[in-house]
Amino acid sequence: MNDVLTEALEFAIDRHRGQWREGDDPLPYVFHPVEVMLRLRQTGGVTDEAMLVAALLHDVVEETGTTLAEVQERFGESAAQLVAELTRREPSPSETEGLDKDALWRLRADMLIEDVAEMSPRAMMVKLCDRISNLEEAGRTRRGKKLVRYVWQSERFLETIPRTVHPVLWDELKATVKRVGE
Repeated sequence: MNDVLTEALEFAIDRHRGQWREGDDPLPYVFHPVEVMLRLRQTGGVTDEAMLVAALLHDVVEETGTTLAEVQERFGESAAQLVAELTRREPSPSETEGLDKDALWRLRADMLIEDVAEMSPRAMMVKLCDRISNLEEAGRTRRGKKLVRYVWQSERFLETIPRTVHPVLWDELKATVKRVGE
């Protein structure tokens, strides 16, 4: 397992090179997928190799020029399927035509929640870790309406993902929502 995780880590580092997290003193973006993988492993107790690989690669299709075919070729069908589930759909130009910023945000938020509702339990576990990481980051870097929206969206994750998927990770997201939302 360690060789595959090392390869996935190196792949994520390469693909996210030059990308940065938000904020005044941003970290390289790759710290985010590493944090997601570590939370899944350490807090979640997950040892499933494909899930850990998918945690490291969950944003490579969405945020880089990487294709699902590349992920499948290098890391196998199971990891690629999880990455596919975790890759956010974007609305088409016809769906966004005539929408103002608020309506566009709502459309994208609704699409994300629809995607989460259709995920397998394994992908939902990775998504819980991803949302915890992103919400903690939002608490440090967003203010006002942007933060309120992100907290609201995170509450919808809790309504959509059954607690039985992973009670420890679900409870951690709930606690993070409460802490960041205060």
